[in-house]
Amino acid sequence: MNELPSKPQDVIIIGAGFVGIATAMWLQKSGHKVTVVDPEPFAQGAYFGNACTIATYANIPVGTPSTMKQLPQLLFNANSPLSINGTYLPWLLPWLLRFAWASRPHKVAYIGSQLGMLLSQAHSALVPLIEAAQGSDLVKKNGTLYLYASEAGLVKAQPDIALRRRNGIAVTELTKSEISDLEPHLNPIYERGLWFENAQHLLNPLDLLKRMGASVVANGGQIVTNKAMGIKRISIDTLRVQLQDTSIQGQKVVVAAGAWSKGLAQQVGDTLPLDTEQGYHLMYKGAEQLLNRPVGWADVGFYMTPMNEGLRAAGTVELAGLNNAANPKRLQLIAKTMKTLLPQLKSHDSEWTGFRPSMPDSMPVISQSSKDTGVYYAFGHGHIGVTLSGITGKLISEMIDGKTPSMDIAAFSAQRF
Repeated sequence: MNELPSKPQDVIIIGAGFVGIATAMWLQKSGHKVTVVDPEPFAQGAYFGNACTIATYANIPVGTPSTMKQLPQLLFNANSPLSINGTYLPWLLPWLLRFAWASRPHKVAYIGSQLGMLLSQAHSALVPLIEAAQGSDLVKKNGTLYLYASEAGLVKAQPDIALRRRNGIAVTELTKSEISDLEPHLNPIYERGLWFENAQHLLNPLDLLKRMGASVVANGGQIVTNKAMGIKRISIDTLRVQLQDTSIQGQKVVVAAGAWSKGLAQQVGDTLPLDTEQGYHLMYKGAEQLLNRPVGWADVGFYMTPMNEGLRAAGTVELAGLNNAANPKRLQLIAKTMKTLLPQLKSHDSEWTGFRPSMPDSMPVISQSSKDTGVYYAFGHGHIGVTLSGITGKLISEMIDGKTPSMDIAAFSAQRF
């Protein structure tokens, strides 16, 4: 690519989650005209229901040698952080094979380094957008804890800790008494923990996203409530995005539709192994004073996060596709564990389930299409979409500007599979 900025262009962004809106904001900084399309903008997608963490420490892929050793136990244990809907298994099998392939030790080290590179720039690329949206009051820096019920749990985590440190991520191992000093309301059933001192979290992710969306509109962008059905090139410099009852045209298209991106990429000609992690959360209104920061519980795989409106318990993973109803066992597992960790809690006030876009190697796709250089992909961020939204948007903007991206993003290419 040349280094000269391109002329301002009409860019259509499919998806109004954090990645899509952050991409729109970065494109506007370069003078481009943006139109964001989403069937339900600012509703209750993954951008609403997430664990609220800006997890700049999250360079460990879901698949590791340790995960593979525990996989049968994880998948068929009702109290496991990870489960598979048995009826979906035949469709999931190709994804699982790629997941296993990516879980080999040398691949994990490579993935950790590539994600670490992205995460090292995540904060600096997201903060300007938050400030432009006047959302700084919705961000709190008080670190994040991740706790283990036993000393053995921390021992098993040592390869992950070492991988983080090799990639410049600060992590401190804590004793039981040190954890108690930080979070005195927790039932001390933990033995050890990790402390990510530089981590931040959001006090209301949906409010922040709405403010970012308002900034896009205030700067001349459009947010269209409609569903993108397909992408078609109609001339050398024009792409048409077919909507449910109409169509719109632009010079570039960015697919940032999260878990719904796979079909759109296929229409362009790119077959990508994107699947879905179904996540859950419970809300406990008025209980935010019980914790000072996000606290992760390794044994069940969820976070407890104090927010403006209460305490959120978000996490666990169910691999079941995009048409799966909420699994009451997942919700019951979170509720039961919450009562164990915080016995003073009353019953939860609301429940949520939503879909995360999941790649088998835990790395997002940040790339041009292999079939049409006017189409760009920005999806597959798994559990760290909020965290990586700013840097993803910046990199996509650089590519559309005709610049060489500010970091080597070959690892995130659509062609890596």
